[in-house]
Amino acid sequence: MEKSTYYVVINLQSGSGNGTNVWKIIEKALLEKKKNYQLFISEYAGHTISLVNQLAKDIHTTQQKDALILIIGGDGTLHEAVRGLGEEYKKTPLGYIPAGSGNDFARGVGISRKPLVALNQILKAKSASAFDIIEFQEKEQPVGYFVNNVGVGFDALVVKLTNNSSAKATLNKYNLGSLAYVASLVKAYFNQRSFPIQLTVDGKTTAFKDAFLVTTTNHSYFGGGVNIAPMAVPTDGLIDVIVVSKLPLLKIISLFVMMLLGGRHTRFKSVHHFSGKKIHLETLHAVDGQADGEELGKQLFDLDFNPATRYFWFAN
Repeated sequence: MEKSTYYVVINLQSGSGNGTNVWKIIEKALLEKKKNYQLFISEYAGHTISLVNQLAKDIHTTQQKDALILIIGGDGTLHEAVRGLGEEYKKTPLGYIPAGSGNDFARGVGISRKPLVALNQILKAKSASAFDIIEFQEKEQPVGYFVNNVGVGFDALVVKLTNNSSAKATLNKYNLGSLAYVASLVKAYFNQRSFPIQLTVDGKTTAFKDAFLVTTTNHSYFGGGVNIAPMAVPTDGLIDVIVVSKLPLLKIISLFVMMLLGGRHTRFKSVHHFSGKKIHLETLHAVDGQADGEELGKQLFDLDFNPATRYFWFAN
């Protein structure tokens, strides 16, 4: 069934303001194609959650089978949109046009990062496609969801350093935000110590004394196109975990080069891959954590991960 009404939820500031540019392209195309739409602008952190929740409720209550919630923004905006659906509206499909700096979810599931191509994928779709997301829960805390990855250690410290970089805002004005990210990578390497973890996958526990990076994911990409888990499939119902042990600087550089060259880093003895349906991760020292680029703080983590499914409206 084709969609005829589009509830557009957009983060204009995503991708250092790229959301505004993408919307100009999409708005023009929607008008040219004479598509009905209503625009909802996400104005602050967490706003997309409430917007999507209310829209999903309205669609469900009024049985608008021809309506689609269309998200325009980065991975963080999509993360909030999925949280907005929650469990109650988990079968409500989302349309998604990436407009961020990383756009890893789009890479992972086959949504074009070109706005007009992504829009045409949505307009051509006749039905929704099911994709894996992951639910996670800290001890006695509410269940959370993520569409890309939860990481502890190195990548989480990079996120924190980048978000708190005094130069980030200035560099973003000149589309040089990647320089802040590179600076954070270097600083994080020298500040991130190895840490012990216990990882349990489908009941089997493995202990690591010298973890450096631990990421739990449902598709291949993190960090804006880095192929961290080339074996991950976003429709297999499995959760993939990559554990990287601490390495000397030259070897860690070599490892990241291998990641960028198609995921050949998995040949390193210091890279460990696990997959399963039930994951438990416990850090025995306080470390930084992140979920889809959202800081989780520095703490002892005791996390359970389970596979979940959400629906996205686009044609491959």
